[in-house]
Amino acid sequence: MKRFVSTYGWMMIAVLLLGGCDDEQRIVSGNEPAGDEAIAIAWAYVTARNWQEPAIDAGASAEVHRVTVDDGYELLDDAYTGTEALAVSFEADPNSSVGVPTILVAPESNTVVGYLPGE
Repeated sequence: MKRFVSTYGWMMIAVLLLGGCDDEQRIVSGNEPAGDEAIAIAWAYVTARNWQEPAIDAGASAEVHRVTVDDGYELLDDAYTGTEALAVSFEADPNSSVGVPTILVAPESNTVVGYLPGE
């Protein structure tokens, strides 16, 4: 019985540790916006320019990826070319003829630095 309790205890610890290593968790440094914050910054930029029409769920289905900025993006400041930024993309209505632009957010300043026009 003691061996069963001991084994069961170690299995519970292993399950708790593995459960804490979820892919959905975000590890963010102190000055980098969390994914939700980057989404909010990008969504504010999209709505300020009235680009939100084809978006589904008012940006709730947005995804955040780390990218290296290149000349494929429309940059607000060319100084960001070659740096890393957070690319926030919004899911667009499949029946829409245009998509929502992908917005680039600078992680160190929490500002929009460019976008990739939607197709």
